[in-house]
Amino acid sequence: MTSTSAALARAVGRGVVLPALLLWAVACGEVGGGRWLTARWIGSEPGRLSAPATASWCPVAGRLDVRAVRGDLGIGLVLYPVGDIATGSYPAFDPGIDSVHRPGAGAAIRWFTEHEVVGFQSDSGSVELTRTDDVLLLRFGFRLRSLNGKDTVVAQGRVASLPLGPCPADSVPNAAPTQ
Repeated sequence: MTSTSAALARAVGRGVVLPALLLWAVACGEVGGGRWLTARWIGSEPGRLSAPATASWCPVAGRLDVRAVRGDLGIGLVLYPVGDIATGSYPAFDPGIDSVHRPGAGAAIRWFTEHEVVGFQSDSGSVELTRTDDVLLLRFGFRLRSLNGKDTVVAQGRVASLPLGPCPADSVPNAAPTQ
């Protein structure tokens, strides 16, 4: 038993679990000023992630990239606005079938096992974006298909108080005209 699980077991015995869990939840929401992406997914490969997130606006490509990585697990979201980043709904498209839709969104989840890199990409869902100046709030829900096409997961999550940063390498031209 780890020291964390031993402490939790002692707390259960003392009847302090609920207050401890509430304190933990509040503290986790404040880590990094709320700039964490939290997500859960169910299906053939259930999991979850809570990790610091970054947002990069790439005006030449006309895309917003949001990434969160913890250890061998990572989630990426991409939003394709019409023009500048704006508050609104960004419906998902299947990048394996469709070209870029504007407004549109995509998502990917990947992790490593002992034998392979497991990857999933979105084929449906959406992102709800709220922008206040250069700070973002995103809520998302996607169905993601494994890259081999055999498995699916359904993911939901959010990231709040995410500052908008510059694109590290904005050299890819705009992928598609506005539809």
